[in-house]
Amino acid sequence: DSLGWVHLTDGQDEIIVVTEHGQALRFSETLVRPMGRTAAGVIAIKLRGDDRVTSMNIVVPNGDLLVVTTNGYGKRTPLAAYGLKGRANYGVTTINKRAMPEIGKIAAAKVVLEDDDMTLMSANGVVLRTKVKNIPRSGRSARGSRIMNLKEGDSVATMARTSQDELRSIGAVDAAEE
Repeated sequence: DSLGWVHLTDGQDEIIVVTEHGQALRFSETLVRPMGRTAAGVIAIKLRGDDRVTSMNIVVPNGDLLVVTTNGYGKRTPLAAYGLKGRANYGVTTINKRAMPEIGKIAAAKVVLEDDDMTLMSANGVVLRTKVKNIPRSGRSARGSRIMNLKEGDSVATMARTSQDELRSIGAVDAAEE
């Protein structure tokens, strides 16, 4: 096991967990009881076969779930499409699984707002920065659109979200640019 993500919550937030084979599960963090440092924890999402968790995010009002695949495809889906469920089940489909041989597995998923910026990085060091609003919205089980062109043998490795508040705080954007 390894620790992949840490997010500060208020004890009443909702969590969304996404797997690389395209499952997503939204549940209330109140279903995860407080535990000691040495505790084993609880199951967030059940996994089939060689699937693994690729991301965990806090749900925000009016947000979208942005998923990006290893072959450079991505899409935004309103979080309202992911109903609140109990933890420790398989969740719901969040990408067209029949298209996975072409589009790849899910490399990363983030909860985003339309005015955020996204930065994608490939395994070979290619970086792409774009506005979230430039990435099309699609249904929960859609395949998505190509958002990053990759050379043969390269793949999307990671994705980072930057909010407009973060950009303003470092002086990278001002009100006139918005």
